[in-house]
Amino acid sequence: MYHTLTWMLWLGAALLPAMITRNPLYLTILLLAVAVAYKTLGRLSPMAASWSIFLKAGLLLAAVSVLFNTLTVNYGDTVLFTLPLLSLRIGRVPLLELGGEITLEAIVFGLTSALSLVAILLIFATFNVLVDHHRVLRLTPAFLYQTGMIASIAIAFVPQMVAALQDIREAQAIRGHRFRGIRDLLPLFVPLLTTGLERAIQLAESMEARGFGSGTGDQTGRHRTLHRMLIAAALFGLLVAAFSFGYYADSRWPSAVLGVASIGLLLGNVFVMSRRVKRSRYRRELWRRRDTLVSAACVASLFVVGGFWLLNMEALVFYPYPKVSPPEFNPLIGLAMLAVVTPVLTAPQKRRSPT
Repeated sequence: MYHTLTWMLWLGAALLPAMITRNPLYLTILLLAVAVAYKTLGRLSPMAASWSIFLKAGLLLAAVSVLFNTLTVNYGDTVLFTLPLLSLRIGRVPLLELGGEITLEAIVFGLTSALSLVAILLIFATFNVLVDHHRVLRLTPAFLYQTGMIASIAIAFVPQMVAALQDIREAQAIRGHRFRGIRDLLPLFVPLLTTGLERAIQLAESMEARGFGSGTGDQTGRHRTLHRMLIAAALFGLLVAAFSFGYYADSRWPSAVLGVASIGLLLGNVFVMSRRVKRSRYRRELWRRRDTLVSAACVASLFVVGGFWLLNMEALVFYPYPKVSPPEFNPLIGLAMLAVVTPVLTAPQKRRSPT
């Protein structure tokens, strides 16, 4: 339906605000937009069942997060009630204290953190439902084809194993075998292991027959060393930029410039290295007009949220301590969250056949 690069931009536009803001208004808008995208586009996907699993796991982690924050953070002006204090110690060193004064601010902070956690999980769940994993792996740089091949095998391993397990159980049920206890696992695992080994041998033989890994490219040892040094310099620049941005508020702009320059150096180096490796494609993905519209909306959302993050971070921050107050709302940031819904708005409509 959409190009894989479009979905990657969609993931970035949805994930960035979920990770940098704790404002419940923005997170609620983002969650509703992600739910609309899933309900409209992802319900018929073969991976749709995984969305509910992510949702249940997110709700469970959210409940644990709220409970833990409420019982361990005894800070805030609005005290609701007081519980007996339980202290866990090793000798005289306190490790954890539970109970004490339960404040409204601690509950609100736990809820906002839980809302952010659920949003991140559901964003990845929706991305997992809407995107073909093999097409995502095709975006791997050409010089990392071994890594892409290994990742492709790892992704396909679990579905193939589950399918083989179902086939073996059906065959054994037809022959009258019934699973009654742990002793009956051996007749199940032996054919499953044998099937896995046979598939591994067939895959290795097919890769060898097609010449996988025989083309080493035209890079000399000096070129490879230079590229590795450039990659290491770019990663070191990103590390310095992240450290400076997190610990020195006055150097926000120099950190951003250093981070952008490091990303540019890394991407340019990857592009040059990939051009030296020959890679054939059976069929290329089509880039349509709707991909341009969705990508433009996602890039605009990234610029808006990233601009507020650099210029006015207070607009994204919600901190309930020392006394909880209503969160602020900026319509421009709220509009940027709605970029997640653009795949629904530009999706092709199914034509009804005449009756």
